[in-house]
Amino acid sequence: MFKVKNEADRATVYIYGTIGEDWWSPEDENRAKAFAETLASLSPKPVDIRIDSAGGDVYEGFAIASAIQRYEGDTCAYVDGIAASAASYIALMADRVVMNDFSMIMIHNAWTFAAGNRNELRDLADRLEALDSTIAGIISARSALTADEVVEAMDAETWYGAQHALDAGMCDEVIETQERMAASIDGRLAERFRNIPQAIGISAAAPQPAPEPAGEGESHAADSMSGNEPRAAKRAVLLGNRVYWKE
Repeated sequence: MFKVKNEADRATVYIYGTIGEDWWSPEDENRAKAFAETLASLSPKPVDIRIDSAGGDVYEGFAIASAIQRYEGDTCAYVDGIAASAASYIALMADRVVMNDFSMIMIHNAWTFAAGNRNELRDLADRLEALDSTIAGIISARSALTADEVVEAMDAETWYGAQHALDAGMCDEVIETQERMAASIDGRLAERFRNIPQAIGISAAAPQPAPEPAGEGESHAADSMSGNEPRAAKRAVLLGNRVYWKE
């Protein structure tokens, strides 16, 4: 079931989990009827549709895609993790598609379980072929790929990384993961380490007054020692995180 975040000027609907019914995890299913009702209640507010789904029922996918297509407000699909199978054309139906640089879209041919005689199985294969043609038409219309290119990609079960999807016209923007800079390390602390990465900054150590010599049983916190004591005449004993100096 979707999670909805309805704010004053924009709403967000999360399609996380299975498209359609999920027998094993009902809490993860996303049904078309509920989705259409949710969108109708938000109209015409701009809506972000955040997707992380490996797909599911093709007809439920068609109905969800149709609800997005007829929505009166602006829609933007964000592929948070994966938009595979039925979730792929759901994402493409939005006005804009945005992907993280580590997210993926996957397209493939429709498939099913079946049992029956030769005539029934041939009929099922024909229906699967018709479904594939419909899906290819949707993807072709919402991307830079021709119908033949989509058919070939579906036959091969193609996984599109963000840049690949951008090149194929399946998404409009890729959000790059930013390198995170660690907080600067105090210069005195940095002296204790040997292999500090270059990306980590080292702050200059502020001048510190030399502490009074500690007597027997007295101590200094390990990170407060200035290093200026005449250590030749002293012996350091480390207990826990404290340094004890003895004459």
